[in-house]
Amino acid sequence: MQKDFSAHLDSLRITWLSEPFHLGIPIIDLQHVWLVHIILELEETIVESEKDGSDVDVHSSFRKALDYVAEHFALEEDILEHFNYPEFSEHVSSHRKFVERLTEKYYEAKNNQMAALGILQILKKWLFQHILHDDTDYADFFKASAVDLKSYCNEILKSGKYPISKEQLLIYQNIVQVDTTHITLHEQSIDIIQEIRNIWKTYNLATGIPIIDLQHIWLLKMIVELDNSLKLGDGSSDTFQRVITSAIEYTKDHFGVEDKIMRYFRYTDVVQHMNQHKRFIDFIKTRNDEFKLGHPRAGLHLVQDLRNWLLSHIALEDKKIGIAFESRVRELSEFTKKLHQTGEISISREQKNLYKLVMQSAPDPLD
Repeated sequence: MQKDFSAHLDSLRITWLSEPFHLGIPIIDLQHVWLVHIILELEETIVESEKDGSDVDVHSSFRKALDYVAEHFALEEDILEHFNYPEFSEHVSSHRKFVERLTEKYYEAKNNQMAALGILQILKKWLFQHILHDDTDYADFFKASAVDLKSYCNEILKSGKYPISKEQLLIYQNIVQVDTTHITLHEQSIDIIQEIRNIWKTYNLATGIPIIDLQHIWLLKMIVELDNSLKLGDGSSDTFQRVITSAIEYTKDHFGVEDKIMRYFRYTDVVQHMNQHKRFIDFIKTRNDEFKLGHPRAGLHLVQDLRNWLLSHIALEDKKIGIAFESRVRELSEFTKKLHQTGEISISREQKNLYKLVMQSAPDPLD
């Protein structure tokens, strides 16, 4: 295993040095090295699967890619916005389009091998086109502007808003071979709100309908909490049971709200949309049955299913509802307010507070 990892690092170093990927911004370079690591790891997995005829664990690769973009894009956009980068809007737009292309390749593939190859193709294209051109542009802008980038990056590191893992730092040290004493791994508590906000923005999940967005953010909270529990290795059955219970409650509350909205405002695709809701209920039941039978990967499977739901249903199908009713948001708000007043829908104070924290300047969803 050590020999394989050593060979992997050699390949990673050769790839990194073969092109001018180095921007001279340590925290960004570290994440770019991590992207090259993800790409080579996926490439190696595909080669091995072709040799022994095994199936590619494409779900794990897709999840790593999504984790990367959520963390990296949020960090990069934070820095660019802070220093008023003139091409900020265009840069953010390219990030959103990348997520769309990545998910399209994943969901349109007919099998795991095709999905893995599609993800690999998109990641490689991004590495050689975006980083070598768009990212180099903002690095040049910072150099010409003589901004105090180092101080701001140090503030970001100390804040813990964008955590760096020991594995990321180890690989960065091996590949770039620079002094990393300025990069400190703080013993920090996980910032759930920041993580939710990063995913919400990066995946472009907002529908523009406050009550629906509030409930989607609540689902995202469940996903982040379970995902972090798995990453910390506690495998907590309590966390799994709490998320499963919340997901079941979510199906009753959220799907009921969407059903009422779609039928009252005569949404044209209501039948197909409700059929997809049944699919959600089915996979929740499947994962709960797995857990009861003691399946060791039930939690991971549930996270994968829920993350897939974010991108296959919320980012696509639910966005269509928002687009269909974008000129009737005021009517929708009045309608949902009446449903809440009559007790037909229930929104907790915790859900409202989370919505406001994630959306930051957003008004009360029931005002």
